[in-house]
Parts: sequence; C-alpha cells; structure tokens
Amino acid sequence: MTKVLKFHKEGFNCAESMVKAMNEEKKLNIPISIASPFGTGMSVCSTCGAVTGALMVLGAIKGRETLEEVNESRRAAREIMSRVKEEYGTYECLELKKKGVSCSEIIKYTYDVLQEYV
Repeated sequence: MTKVLKFHKEGFNCAESMVKAMNEEKKLNIPISIASPFGTGMSVCSTCGAVTGALMVLGAIKGRETLEEVNESRRAAREIMSRVKEEYGTYECLELKKKGVSCSEIIKYTYDVLQEYV
C-alpha cells in the first residue's frame, strides 16, 4: 500500500493524504491543514480532493513567489486536470462517486500522475 493510501485509510481526507504523502516523499513542509477544507470535493462534492491536493503540491514545487518568475505550474496543472478528465470523464467528486470510482482509486491515479510532473 502506498503512503498516500495509507494516510487516507488512517483518516486523512483525499487532499490531506496527497499533501502528507508528498511532504514525506519530497521533503516538503506544506501545512496539511491547508488541504483540510478540500476533502470531499471542497466539502461540497465539487472538484475531487485528490486533484486539488495534487495541485497544491504542484504549486508548492513549481509555483512562483514573485511576478518576475515564470509560473511553471500552470501547464502541468492543465495536464493533470486533463488526464484525470480523460481517464474518468470528470474530476468532480459527486460524478466520480456516481460512476463508482472509489476514493482510493482516484487518489492512487492522481498521485501517480502527479509523480510525472514533480
């Protein structure tokens, strides 16, 4: 079992699990609490927490701090979103659940896709 799925099984939401696993793997220090409201599709079954958590990590690694820097995260964010939508037809939590996609499945898929960009 991957760490991201282990953390989810322990009780962290999808977004928190993504951040926590990538913190450990990439030696980051993203506050896990920043991801707390994003579980269960931003708490209202909207965009999947695994996806939003992945984008938080992406921003922490490839985002910018100043206007002089190029925003390296945008292209990768679009690609991650496109790949999730291509695979599942949506990145909306409610729609994923209606299609029978488990949280574990979407977490694992999104985590694996994120790995290609960080």
